[in-house]
Parts: sequence; C-alpha cells; structure tokens
Amino acid sequence: MAAIPEAVRQLAEFPATFGPEPPEGAPVERVRDGRFTATLTVGPSGQMFEALDLGDDVHGALEAARTLLRERGRERAVWFVSPSSKPDGLLEQFLACGLEVAEEPPWEPTFASMALLEPPEPGPDDVLARPVASFEEYAEALRLDEDVFGLPEEDRRALEERRHRVWELHESGLSSMHVYAGYLDGELVGVGRSMRASAAVNLSGGSVQPEARGRGVYRALVRARWDDALAWGTPALTVQAGRMSRPVLERLGFELISEQHCLVDRLRVG
Repeated sequence: MAAIPEAVRQLAEFPATFGPEPPEGAPVERVRDGRFTATLTVGPSGQMFEALDLGDDVHGALEAARTLLRERGRERAVWFVSPSSKPDGLLEQFLACGLEVAEEPPWEPTFASMALLEPPEPGPDDVLARPVASFEEYAEALRLDEDVFGLPEEDRRALEERRHRVWELHESGLSSMHVYAGYLDGELVGVGRSMRASAAVNLSGGSVQPEARGRGVYRALVRARWDDALAWGTPALTVQAGRMSRPVLERLGFELISEQHCLVDRLRVG
C-alpha cells in the first residue's frame, strides 16, 4: 500500500484546519485561533472545535473558545482531540475541566481518521449514486440524512431555514461542499456528503435507510465521491468514520490514521 502523504493525513485528522474556507455568505463561520480551529454553524449541535495546540494554559484556551460561543448565543460545542493534539494529556485535562464524552446524536465518543489512495469497489448494478441535480433532490437527500442520524429538531429547523442559501452557493460553484444521492431500484435511500480540498476529498457524512442497508448503497456513494476526486485531480479520500461506517470503509480499503475523541462542552447559563 502506498504511503499516505502528510497533507492527506493532516486533512483526515483536522478537516476544518486543513480544508477550504467557507464561501462568503455561507451559514458557517471558521475561526482559526492557532490553538484550535472552530467551525460555527446554525443549530445548537453544529459548533465544532479541533484541538491543535492549546499550550501551557488549557483552561485559558478553553475559556477563549467559550467566549466565542457566548458571543454567538451558543451553549454547547463538541471538541475533537486526536493523538496529534497538544499538549500531552489534553483529553484528561478537558475531562477535568468538565467536558463530557459525546454520546448524543449526531456525535459519538470516538471517530476514526482514515484515508484511501486506491479506487474503492463500485456499487452493484441496481444502485445509482450521483451528485444531486436539483434543489428538490438536495433537500430530500439531506432530510433523509437527518432522519437516519436522529438529528435534534432544533438543528433541523435551523438547517431547513438556510437550505436555499446553501444550495445557491453550491450552484454558483463557490461552495466546496457536495451532496450525493443513492438510489436503490429507483428509490432514494442514501446520501453522502463531501468537502473538496486541495489534498483530497473529505467524506463529510453519509447514511443509508435501515431497510436498505447491506445492498451496496453506502459503497456506491463512496465510489461516486472517489470518481469525482479523481476527476478533480486529487485521487484520495479522507474521512472521520463513526462506529457504523468504519467497518464498511475498512472493507473498501481505507487505512486507519488515528482515532479522535469527541467531547461535549456545555456552557453554564446565567
């Protein structure tokens, strides 16, 4: 197996830090503090922090992050801590500061940072996976994704309100985010998302309806994103895989780079 380039490894561990900036007008804010990279979105579950190097004052860096949240009226965030995060023992320090292991959808306690440099197996003949072609298909696919992941209602409402604007950015070519629909015998049963970056394409989520699993839909969605990565001149995929997708991705040839811990920080109100 070919050695994974450093730029691909970095994207797999820190997709926000090493990925592209959100386009102007997107309902996403990227804050690069140096100690961490924050991705601040709509809805209470969408505030994400990648721990880079918090230095000697972990509590001070955490308070800086909490200030960002309070200024935006947010009361909760998730932190991703990888083996590359500094200082040593950061996970234990975060837990001592009151952060909790993530358990509530769409988050899990750990995610696997993985990469693929070879073409994955294609899907079966009765599955069609391709980029969404209209706003209606785009919206239907994302609603399916939210259903499968059990996204909280407040998050769903916030995303729905901005759906048209995000689609406009996609149609204009300004957005690096792409959505794929998976059809089984002509019925929409799966969705995949991706982020086009300079080093690789990052798989930014995917789901299949429970009754359609085991039929090759997820595999076909991975292959569709690989085909686009190849067409874009970046034949590599990265992903932060949860417990359900990791076994499928391993069978498709994805190589484990590291495991990230996911923690929730709940701000005190009042």
